[in-house]
Amino acid sequence: MKVLLENYSVNTELKTKHGLSILLEHNGKNILLDTGPDNKFIKNAEVMGIDLSKVDLLFLSHNHNDHTGGLNEFFKLNNTASVYLMDDIDNKYYLKVSLLHFYIGLKLKKKYRQRIIQVKDDLTIDNKIHFLKNAVTENKKPTLNKMLFKKEKGKMINDVFDHEGILVLEDNNELLLFNSCSHNGILNSIETVKRKIPDKTIRSYVGGLHLGNTGVNYHESNEYLDFLIEKLKNLNIDIYSGHCTGKFVIQYLREKLGNSVHEINTGMELSI
Repeated sequence: MKVLLENYSVNTELKTKHGLSILLEHNGKNILLDTGPDNKFIKNAEVMGIDLSKVDLLFLSHNHNDHTGGLNEFFKLNNTASVYLMDDIDNKYYLKVSLLHFYIGLKLKKKYRQRIIQVKDDLTIDNKIHFLKNAVTENKKPTLNKMLFKKEKGKMINDVFDHEGILVLEDNNELLLFNSCSHNGILNSIETVKRKIPDKTIRSYVGGLHLGNTGVNYHESNEYLDFLIEKLKNLNIDIYSGHCTGKFVIQYLREKLGNSVHEINTGMELSI
C-alpha cells in the first residue's frame, strides 16, 4: 500500500492536503483508491517513482471533492483504467457552514463522463476484488455527518451516504477493507463485509473514520470513542487511519487499542 495523498506527510518533498489517495497492488492489478482534491496525488506519485498511467482500476469511495477532485487530471494521463463510483454522477452534495451550503461534489469535465462506471450494487472483479454497498445501519454513525447534505428535487436533505462504497481485497483467505471516510461508521462497514463475505476473516481496515475535524480541532465525544473501542477490542483487526479521523482520535485509539492502530501519512509504503 502506497499513500499518495493524505493530510500529513512523512516527506517534505511531498504535497499534502485534506483528502486521500492510496495505490494498491493486488492480484496482478494496480488499484487506485480515490484521487484527493486536486493533482497533488499525481505530483507525489512522480516523486515516489510511480507511473499512474499503469493504473488498471480506480475506485472512488464516495462522491465528495476531497476524494474525486483529481479525476480530470487523472484522465489526462490514464485513458485505460476502469473507474467505479457507487453513485449517479449527477447527484449533488454540500457542506453546511452556518446558514450557507457549499458544493463539495463531483466536478467532472463533460468529455470524461463516459469514463465513470456508475455502480448500483455490489461488484466483484476477478473473484478477489469487491466493491460493496453498505447494508448495515444499526450502529451509530459519526455525528460530523450532520453538516453534510444532498440536493434532491431542489431541496437540501441530510446525506445518508448510500453512495459510499467499501473496497475489499481478498488475500490468503483474509480480507483487507478500505473505506476512505467511513461516513456510515466503521462498525457498520465491518459488519456489512462480515455478512456479505462470511467465510473469511477481516485482517485490516484502512481509511479515515470521520471522527475528528483537524481544521477546527473538533472530535467525537470520549464516551462515543470509548464505545467504539470496546467494540473494536473484540474484532482483532489492524486499523490504518488518518484523514478525517483526526490526530487526537488516532492517539486516543492507540492508547486504548495499542499497536493495532496505525497512522497513515503521505509517502508511506506499508504492507498490511
